Amino acid sequence: MTKRVLLCGEGPTDYGSRRYASDEWDEGPVQPIIRKSINVEIVFDYATRDDIKKKRIQRTGGKGLKGHGYKAYALCLIARSMNIDHIICYVDADRSTSSSNTAVNARKRFREVYAEISHGFELFNAERSESSIPMIPLKMIESWLLADETAFATCFGHTPTNPALPPKPELIWGDENDPASKHPKKYMKRVLDQYPDTLANRETFKDIAENMDIDALRAKCPLSFERFYQDVQVIG
Repeated sequence: MTKRVLLCGEGPTDYGSRRYASDEWDEGPVQPIIRKSINVEIVFDYATRDDIKKKRIQRTGGKGLKGHGYKAYALCLIARSMNIDHIICYVDADRSTSSSNTAVNARKRFREVYAEISHGFELFNAERSESSIPMIPLKMIESWLLADETAFATCFGHTPTNPALPPKPELIWGDENDPASKHPKKYMKRVLDQYPDTLANRETFKDIAENMDIDALRAKCPLSFERFYQDVQVIG
């Protein structure tokens, strides 16, 4: 049975983008990761930042919301207008060094973002919240994409060695302005630099995701991806 899912994300390198002057959508890595996580055919509909901004939330309806909770509540309004049962809200847990510079802080921030989104769903409708799922890497999408070396071998011909993939990719962090740091974006760039003419863009990230072993992702990112994996089974 085919399931319709309303999906929102941060930008082109995670959930893709709408083609210019078209209703067609160029997918990112998020969609293949979702498909690999559940044994059901999915048709995606998309909510952009502009779509979310257009949904005005009445003060009485949005009472108690904060942070990403407003986005989650607005997604419920959009899903209701489109008669869609399921929502997946993709959000990076954090891009701020101050709240991600230790594993403890990263886990704390992850729980905060997860709670904000869940509260937005629940405040709209308790029944709706049962079929609406936060999708949150502990840091950002690169954190998940660095989990499976076999995906890189399949995509580019050999596994990365200098650097090799980190053993705990969801926990790496560093200065985004330092090319040699363990910031996920900088780490990913150094990994991809081992493959000529390969850029850190939507197409590359999607290729990696399409070739990932979902069990490897679960094992390497047990804090954030495993939570999503367990949650999203409700759709299947």
